[in-house]
Amino acid sequence: MTNINQSLTTLGRVITQLSDGQTQGVCYRESKLTRVLQDSLGGNCITVLVATLAPTPQAAEESLYTVKFADRARRIRQSASIHERTLTAGGGGGPRPRGG
Repeated sequence: MTNINQSLTTLGRVITQLSDGQTQGVCYRESKLTRVLQDSLGGNCITVLVATLAPTPQAAEESLYTVKFADRARRIRQSASIHERTLTAGGGGGPRPRGG
């Protein structure tokens, strides 16, 4: 359970750093979770976060923390761009034409 809590704490710090606009020195490598999510959080992709809340008074405090976390994640701004690879004459690796 300690590793899960540590990973979630690190994820919260990464989300906070990115939502504040900090892109240098983000601590992705401090947990396996943030290392796996590095491209999704600060990389070149579009990411969706689903926050699930419980509609009971007993879960009000936890739901509030979830909403605050989701709001911080919503403020992360990345600009995704398409990376195109150019093949040279005789260069392999690309898809081959169908037919024939």
